[in-house]
Amino acid sequence: MIDLFGHNDVPVPEEVLAELAAVCKQANVDMLVVGAAARDLVIHSQQQKEPRHATDDIDIAVAVRADEQFLELTGTFARRGKAPHKFKVLGVEVDIVPFGGNEADRTVTFTDGKLLDVTGLQEAHSTSVSVRMPRGTELQVISPAALTALKILAWHDRHTDNPKDGLGLAVILNALSERPFDDEVWDDDEALDATDADIITAASYHYAHIAAQPFSPHDGMAVLDILRDPAQRQMLIRHMRNPLAGDLLTAYSRGFEAGLRR
Repeated sequence: MIDLFGHNDVPVPEEVLAELAAVCKQANVDMLVVGAAARDLVIHSQQQKEPRHATDDIDIAVAVRADEQFLELTGTFARRGKAPHKFKVLGVEVDIVPFGGNEADRTVTFTDGKLLDVTGLQEAHSTSVSVRMPRGTELQVISPAALTALKILAWHDRHTDNPKDGLGLAVILNALSERPFDDEVWDDDEALDATDADIITAASYHYAHIAAQPFSPHDGMAVLDILRDPAQRQMLIRHMRNPLAGDLLTAYSRGFEAGLRR
């Protein structure tokens, strides 16, 4: 468990997450914190650093059995606009994405007919970490490794409208090469050998290897296909805005492929 109990420097609204968790618990639905709030909880809080971009909304994923369960669960919240997955909870914007029993070919269909690719959410749920918030709320949060894979998939889905996920990926990969996350990288001989012991690219390899392991070979290719496509790769490198972006993606691709083989 990541224990943040008593901390006064966590820039995530606990009261909103506590309200969401209570509703999900009552509905017997597993809730997973994803997005920027998850990044702040499992990465920046561990480094005791201020996030580069403050969290102004909350993203969660909910493991439902059917569409009807999602509609019943979200019916208690005020809608934000017309999108069926956007809500207001205690004045904060919240995106709630369903996954699990309502998926068809790794997509979900909302009531307005729009499709959303949810590849990676079941995998992230299976490897989530427990976080205890400053006032004691306990939550399941996406792991740092899983965050990297979801960032790549999110970038692919929406980079034409907003390239922010590329920059977000670079921030996360850079953080994972620093303390305290670098400790386990230095213990990973495979990652070090694959990258000539360069801790920055070794971290990218190491956490990609971990991120890949819950994926099936078929579904994991959704990540690798993005990284192997020359046009997408070059665009992602530009959006990452990091001089080492190409090296990071090369190491990530190699680590993710090795993880899939395991």
